[in-house]
Amino acid sequence: MVATIPDLIDNSKHKLAEVLQSLLAQGQLPKLDVVTAFFNLKALELLEPGISALARLRLLLGKEQEREFVLGERLLAELEDATSRAETTTADIERWRAFLSQNHVEIKRFDKGFVHGKAYIVHGVPTLGVLGIVGSSNFTGAGLTTNLELNAILKQASAVTELQAWFDALWAEAEDYKPKLLELLERFTRTYTPYEIYIKVIYEALRDKLDQELAERDEKPSPIALADFQHDGYLAAKEILENYGGVLIADSVGLGKTFLALRLLEDYAYRERQTALIICPAAVAETVWRPWLRQFAIPHEIVSMEKMSRRDFPVDEHARRFRVIVVDESHNFRNPDTNRWPNLFKVITQGDPDKKVILLTATPVNNTVFDLYHQLRLIARDDRQLLLAAGIPDLWEYFRRAEQNKDALYEVLEALAVRRSRQFIRQNYPETEIDGKKIRFPKRELHTVHYSLKDTYGFALYRKIANAIENLMLAPYQLDTYRRDIIEVSKRQAKQLALFEFPEEKESAVQRLQEVLGWSRDQAQEFLMTVGRQTALAHILRVLYLKRLESSVEALQISLLRLHRFLNLFLRALERGRLLKSEDYRRWLQFEVSDEEGVEDTMDLENFLASLPELPAERYDVESLRAAVEADLGMLENILDELKRERPDDKLETLKDLLTSVELQGRKVVVFSYFKDTARYLHRQLLQDNDFLSCLGHRRIAIVDSNVKPSERNTCITRFAPRANGRSDLPLVEQIDLLISTDVLSEGQNLQDANVIINYDLHWNPVRMVQRIGRLDRIGSPHEVIHVYNFFPEEELEELLGLLENLRRKLDAINRTVGLDASILGETPNPMDFNILHRLEREDEETLQELEAQSELAVGEFLKQDLLRFLKELGEEKLKHIPLGVGTSRKKAKGPSGFFAAFRNPVTNQHHWLFYDETQGRIVERRLEAIQHIRCGPSEPAVPLPEDFDPRPFIKKLRRHLWNRIRAVELAPSRLPSPQRQIVNWLYALPPSADRNRLLEYFAQPLSGPGLKELRRFWRERLSLPPEKWLKFLMEFAESHPHPPSAVVKEKGPLAPEREDELECIAWMRIVSKD
Repeated sequence: MVATIPDLIDNSKHKLAEVLQSLLAQGQLPKLDVVTAFFNLKALELLEPGISALARLRLLLGKEQEREFVLGERLLAELEDATSRAETTTADIERWRAFLSQNHVEIKRFDKGFVHGKAYIVHGVPTLGVLGIVGSSNFTGAGLTTNLELNAILKQASAVTELQAWFDALWAEAEDYKPKLLELLERFTRTYTPYEIYIKVIYEALRDKLDQELAERDEKPSPIALADFQHDGYLAAKEILENYGGVLIADSVGLGKTFLALRLLEDYAYRERQTALIICPAAVAETVWRPWLRQFAIPHEIVSMEKMSRRDFPVDEHARRFRVIVVDESHNFRNPDTNRWPNLFKVITQGDPDKKVILLTATPVNNTVFDLYHQLRLIARDDRQLLLAAGIPDLWEYFRRAEQNKDALYEVLEALAVRRSRQFIRQNYPETEIDGKKIRFPKRELHTVHYSLKDTYGFALYRKIANAIENLMLAPYQLDTYRRDIIEVSKRQAKQLALFEFPEEKESAVQRLQEVLGWSRDQAQEFLMTVGRQTALAHILRVLYLKRLESSVEALQISLLRLHRFLNLFLRALERGRLLKSEDYRRWLQFEVSDEEGVEDTMDLENFLASLPELPAERYDVESLRAAVEADLGMLENILDELKRERPDDKLETLKDLLTSVELQGRKVVVFSYFKDTARYLHRQLLQDNDFLSCLGHRRIAIVDSNVKPSERNTCITRFAPRANGRSDLPLVEQIDLLISTDVLSEGQNLQDANVIINYDLHWNPVRMVQRIGRLDRIGSPHEVIHVYNFFPEEELEELLGLLENLRRKLDAINRTVGLDASILGETPNPMDFNILHRLEREDEETLQELEAQSELAVGEFLKQDLLRFLKELGEEKLKHIPLGVGTSRKKAKGPSGFFAAFRNPVTNQHHWLFYDETQGRIVERRLEAIQHIRCGPSEPAVPLPEDFDPRPFIKKLRRHLWNRIRAVELAPSRLPSPQRQIVNWLYALPPSADRNRLLEYFAQPLSGPGLKELRRFWRERLSLPPEKWLKFLMEFAESHPHPPSAVVKEKGPLAPEREDELECIAWMRIVSKD
């Protein structure tokens, strides 16, 4: 309490708050009149308890200078700042809202001019009666305490009377502002539903993207017509390109990704004159890309993926020449073990560091999440810390953790990808048009076609073939199990190792090998890796033979003949002392699976075997090897003799019946097979059957596979779909109505003249079916329905899947023990695919949507969908009126109790969603996992919070956790991959020298993929090299593998704010479980 009333108040010696507190405390039924330009609740708090005892409070709000009245905006901002920092609670605000709503409190706004003066008139002051204060202090916390102000106290009755008259005159002309002020405060104090808080969290996270999509389109006119959703995708892609130097455009099949890329090329290649390289399958180079690029006069060069796969591809020339690189069907670069991946990586990383990389694919994931990882490495240039600002400290570790749950990919996709599903476009752009024409999306209908495998082969032969495939020894693929040093240990142990099934963890397997064979740990690990991969390759071949068994007699026969020939030549090579080394298996496997991948049969078996290195025969048990190969040859000869006999082909006859059925009369039809041997067989058999042709009514049948030249392939496509390819005038007699194809046609082609697909083989990779349907179901399709016919062996499906499941278990065991290459894992049967096969057989059409979502990675798309539905029904203003820092409570039937909070990092503008699980005492950091705890619908009721509930401890706990994590990421050094860490340690152990220091500096930076792969191979062989030769190799390695430039990223500097309370709390929610 102030002892005496001063004459001047400057908030230094005397604070205005203290003076007013003293005056109000001494007064009898005190009254207070205030004139101020700004006001906040902190002023009321500072005058407690006297402010609550006032008999009357009149608050007159003015404005300074000739600007708009901004007190409401300023008060809102201050309150949001306080609530988002957890400095105040809604309960605190409610207390003052209740005070201001009382009848004896009046609030007005003077809006007829600006009011610069501030005044306080206190009634009921002992002795004086009325006292006035005039000066510079606004009625705010800072104005009453901390700002350097100057206020004079009027004690003379005449002066106070004149001040009161001035106040009353302004008051009489002012307008009532109390309802608006209470309405503003009520935004913080009202009870929000869980649905409103859930949508508010999403809205604030996606707000910038929405604003961009809704902004006025003031860019330069373009001849490239885009639908609304395409234009929105183009804007998003361009922003990602500018931020990270690369973007993945992964919209659903048939939504026009090519046109998004063309629009970006118009910006960079046409307007900015940057040199552009388009990499695409040869099949679409002339039919899709070149015509459009020429039409829009975009300078370019096109390189086919097939050309890029060559070992002699001129990498340096292309790396030097091009600054914009578009990769169409980029999922073909999902395997870094192929030639094409390192070639493209070098083109991107060498030369200009500011290259733009545009990846296009509707199916970024074919088998595992690492399919996506290896594509994104091309954007990141193997900079594993590219997405630090997005909360991803290490890209590799992020994907490793996401392997079991693709929803965990949400953060990386939000940062680097543009992806919209067909369902999303249909729901949110229902009236979208291109050049005034409304876009339509056909319905998809599944049809099952049954046939009998046993009738196709004959019951006895089918059973014999299935057993033979399962029992093939395939000894050439498992050479190391025939090593003499192993066999000589003991007959029992040799058998145990030769039939090794990898049932155990790696560590125990290594220890067992050390004990049994007396090897060092390195020797045991190397052997385990080698035998595991060899055994896996043998299993993969069995898988491929089973797939061919289902496809056609012809495909199986050709493959078994190839194996028979290979084994014969292997025996001849064995007599000359030549054996396959482990790296040769991959070459042979690639040849064996080339039929699926659409690669031409260019490998010559005899030349291949003649090129193999000579291995010392004394190291292997040649007699056991020969016996195993001869046993396989005898079994194969028996089966091949029976396959030569002519018999009715039930599967082929079923296809003929379908093609001549009433349902397919007059329709254009595409028949797909995984195998070109099967496709050729069908083409030949159909054209040779005159009775079938008579029933079909035409001979307009053609085939497209990898052996058809690109020019002929393009002609076939145009003749089959003339309307879609700009030849509507093509006469009927020149058209093709039945097209037989492998998956060489499932990428990038426009076949929407047709609306019937027949899948002749089982869907071993169901994602391929999505790609196939996408050739017909595209923007501009004239059809209402796309019909998809799937062939299934009616009685033998379970047996076939059982054989594959047995092989899958063996491959999984090997993978758990030694880890397998992506090329091997990609061929491994997937139990999830088996379930999908059953659902497809039942014609469950929801399966198609799920497959699209799986292949498209529509991860987290529901968030934007939920937000857009809210905006459509309730409008954006409702969300804008929900202030930051507010929260609510909900009750859930299942799941843990806990506390959710959403934060925004003002440094990076990154949003973080965290959930504190009270049951387990852990904090969930992954955004999709966290927000699932608060996701709900409009009918979800709010649960009353306990009167003593204070959210601030929870908010502060989660905020501190987040701030510490961001700081840890910011300060953490780059992690070196293996074996770089070991090499650095080895170099540190050497005596100091100039070469050693240069190498330490070089290896202190993480290496990129191709170089790291080579280094790992040499690291395994280091034990055979003396230190000086190893050092020399490292010097040569460093010179030939310069560090690539990292992608240019806008986000630079610190990641975390200086203080943790600067992390803004967007909203919070208390979750109470019924469990």
